Amino acid sequence: MQTPMLQELDEMYMIQKFELLIKQAYQKGIEDGQKEFSYPTVLKKQDLASIFQVAMPTVDKIIKDYTFPRLEKVQARYPRDEVFDWIKRNTVALDKYLS
Repeated sequence: MQTPMLQELDEMYMIQKFELLIKQAYQKGIEDGQKEFSYPTVLKKQDLASIFQVAMPTVDKIIKDYTFPRLEKVQARYPRDEVFDWIKRNTVALDKYLS
């Protein structure tokens, strides 16, 4: 059993760690939002290459996926928000393979 003073120090330490975690999560959210919304609402293939950090032949493979979002009336244009949603839906967490 801890003394009241040690218990108080433990609580203060946990509060500080929790505050740091919240601050880091907030900053990460801001960074992610800035990256995502810095692109125009309608993307070109060059934008996709930048987002995926791949060469154009790989972009061509990605956009051939029938589930990849595209504008119906304008050729080779892709809705930004749907593209980022598609990325989230098609991302597999590494821990899935580790378990």
